[in-house]
Amino acid sequence: MKKPLTAVMVAAAVVAGCGGASASPASATPVVQKPVGVKVVAPAPQLEARVLQATGSVRARQEATLSAEATGPLTRVIVDVGDSVKRGQVLARIDTTNARLAVNQAKASRVAAEAALEGAKLDVERARVLARSGSLPRASLEKAEVGFRQAQAQAEQAAAALDSAQEAVRDATITAPFDGVITHRAHNEGDYMSPGTALFGLVNTQTLEVRAPVPEAFVDRVKVGSVVKGSLNPSGAPFEAKVRSLGAVVDPQTRTVEVLADVLPAPAQGVTLRAGALVELDFSGTLSSSEAAGQAGLFLPSQAVQARGQQGFVWVVQEGKAQRRDVKVERVLPGFVRVVQGLGLDERVVADVSLPLQEGTALQVVQ
Repeated sequence: MKKPLTAVMVAAAVVAGCGGASASPASATPVVQKPVGVKVVAPAPQLEARVLQATGSVRARQEATLSAEATGPLTRVIVDVGDSVKRGQVLARIDTTNARLAVNQAKASRVAAEAALEGAKLDVERARVLARSGSLPRASLEKAEVGFRQAQAQAEQAAAALDSAQEAVRDATITAPFDGVITHRAHNEGDYMSPGTALFGLVNTQTLEVRAPVPEAFVDRVKVGSVVKGSLNPSGAPFEAKVRSLGAVVDPQTRTVEVLADVLPAPAQGVTLRAGALVELDFSGTLSSSEAAGQAGLFLPSQAVQARGQQGFVWVVQEGKAQRRDVKVERVLPGFVRVVQGLGLDERVVADVSLPLQEGTALQVVQ
């Protein structure tokens, strides 16, 4: 006869059943990859004109600081800041009282020296006649000739002193060395002047030039004598300038070359440029037809391409994921490359190739 199950045996069976259920493996939770936020750029079929522009500044080809050349107080200041002046026009005068006294003294000294020279000339001529007849010792003749040469030197010295005194009088008048506009006035009537004291700033506003640092990548396409279009910053008012010179060296810090261009006379409705103004020069018009054609193609910012030489790659967005695309490129201008092979016009390219992406990385395009 079989024995009935005891309560202990039933309980053990129940515990065993529970333990078996807890040992079954749980279903795995799928891991969702978070998309990487990226900015994208589209290949451009043509370079924008702005990449062939350079920012420069206007300056006068003729400017000067006019200083006093005489000593004394200012007796008259005739011009002020903003006045237009002509070459040779009197701008200021310094007191000439002492200078004129020096002129009078130098004149008197010259008259005395000339009289002494005349007397020495008569003495030496008389001595030569007597010496030829044997009536005058050789030593006396030599003494007369020495006296004559000394009188000549004193007369020349007196004439030079007079010229110097007269020059001092002329130096007391400050005149304009060229046509221009007074930009600075440092002193007023009564101020005491000494040689080298700055009085005025003068600028010729009719001969302006633009100095522009141009990137070395396209400076060789700029030709001396070519006319470039410019615009005043920030108004955008247009003007034209003619390239006069290209710098002989490249700045090692900025990798630019200095270009100087003369501002051309503006038409009646043109803009008035002032020295010190900031301007933009557009060099796209200086390119030849073949060079201009060379600016067409598929262009990307350099930051979007990882390249060594002509071989490189980009990341394109395909169905929300990163796809590596091998490309062939060539560098054309600072910050830009031309894609020669491997990319289409309708592609969306990740703007920063340095992002840590892999093939198939989920992407989210952000503004």
